[in-house]
Amino acid sequence: MNHCCISDSQAARRIAFATIGDASEVRFWSGTPFHMAKSLANEGHEVVHIGPLSAPILPLYRAYSRISRTVRGRGLSPFHARPVIAQYAADAARKIRAVAPDIVFAPAASTFAWSVPVGVPLVYASDATFRLIEGYHPNYRNLSRTARETSERLERDTIARADLILYPSQWAAESAVRDYGADPARVHVVPWGANLKEAPGRDSVLGCRKPGPCRMLLIGVSWKEKGADLAIEILAELNDRGVRAKLVICGCTPPGPVTQEGLTIIPYLDKSDPAERNRLEQLYRDADFFLLPTRADCFPIVLCEAAAHGVPSVARATGGVPYAVREGKTGVLVPPDATKADYARVIAEIFANPSRLARLRQSSRDTYETQLNWQAWGRRVSDLIQAL
Repeated sequence: MNHCCISDSQAARRIAFATIGDASEVRFWSGTPFHMAKSLANEGHEVVHIGPLSAPILPLYRAYSRISRTVRGRGLSPFHARPVIAQYAADAARKIRAVAPDIVFAPAASTFAWSVPVGVPLVYASDATFRLIEGYHPNYRNLSRTARETSERLERDTIARADLILYPSQWAAESAVRDYGADPARVHVVPWGANLKEAPGRDSVLGCRKPGPCRMLLIGVSWKEKGADLAIEILAELNDRGVRAKLVICGCTPPGPVTQEGLTIIPYLDKSDPAERNRLEQLYRDADFFLLPTRADCFPIVLCEAAAHGVPSVARATGGVPYAVREGKTGVLVPPDATKADYARVIAEIFANPSRLARLRQSSRDTYETQLNWQAWGRRVSDLIQAL
């Protein structure tokens, strides 16, 4: 094992990295747990994956949830059914005991992290609290009363059990203290990083962009939630203002036919395919702005990836977005109620000032190199773990 990042005064820890899914698989949760585990291993710790966890009864509750939502318009999240929770907790506890770790690291694991065996320090990491995302995030709308009560209890119990609580934003950290009574000394804000196999070279992303129209890029899985409709309106508004503009929307498809001059829609690109990954890299290299008029987000990793490519973001200031976009450094935040004209005005003003755009590109990359990367996250989290 590589101990190069552990100082003489520190010791490598045996970390049980506990997740419901398989964190050794980069496709799980957009690769965030994968990069967390890798960065901790790069700090010299021994990372043992505890997951995927088993809940044999889960398919039954998935079916029940689908029927309930069809008939009643709301339902129990299958992951928050008590028998499912009990099976996940039991499996996690059994596997954790089997590896005898120094630390348990459990990202987004309130479903079972509360049950980590007593005596083993628990590090809990998430991008939000249940109180923040209930009714806000699309996955947490129209929950039944039982689902809400169960989710609230799991969040409270996990925060109370955790010895160290990590969030990527002050938005989430403040909620843990305010809404769940977390000890402020145990709560820390450590920004997440770009989920990239390898970062592009600085010179390659800060080289001269080819001249031409104002090129905007939006990447997201959900057309509605990421604000793709508004992005198309912003494109039209820019062209109406005499700013020749283009927009590429990648990763999702519209619910119906959409036509707009300068619009390109790429439904899906597979990062694991070298040719498609190269195409995605090219989209970033061509872009002048990353546009994200998202309706609800906790900490969009894609904004870190834009910064890695030296592409400043123009994004809606909602949820944890203001902590992924550093105002004036990695882009510009617009108010939650901003109109298409507000977005277009911001973009047009910056695009008309090449020196300002160049400074934003450089400061975006600078911020990625110093803060919005998993190496920086790993160093900071390793220091916090050592303090336990």
